[in-house]
Amino acid sequence: MKKLMKQLTTLLTVLTFTAIWAGPAMTYAAAPGKAPIEIKVRVSEKGFLDEKGKPYSAKRGLQVPKDTPVKITFIFSEELTSLAVGDTHQIAIKSEDGWKQETGSIWIMSREASVSFLAGENSRMQYRAYCILDCIGMEHLTNLLIQVV
Repeated sequence: MKKLMKQLTTLLTVLTFTAIWAGPAMTYAAAPGKAPIEIKVRVSEKGFLDEKGKPYSAKRGLQVPKDTPVKITFIFSEELTSLAVGDTHQIAIKSEDGWKQETGSIWIMSREASVSFLAGENSRMQYRAYCILDCIGMEHLTNLLIQVV
């Protein structure tokens, strides 16, 4: 009986490790479409910034390939010397047809929140991200355009 239990435990361990390591690969292989992309956007009183700190603008937006799963992670990026360090942001992404998705709040104690969507789903070719909370720098947090290409 002990030998049988040991064999069963070994089998379960092997299956668990196989599922952990092979599971994501099998999911990706089975998923139709393109590989998902993740984009990180810094949020501060200065506006939406890329990972290097360069601001996004009407002329410099994000471009995402059509039919691609997209995850945008917004990162609270206020400088410690700024009055806005105690501020809270919550970002909404909205398309021209009214589709809308919101992040949770981001602030000094909860620095990241994400939204995910399929680029170009239901013929949506453009999205706009903006802060929906009254915050310092809100006038700069309306300029993130996401274009499906």
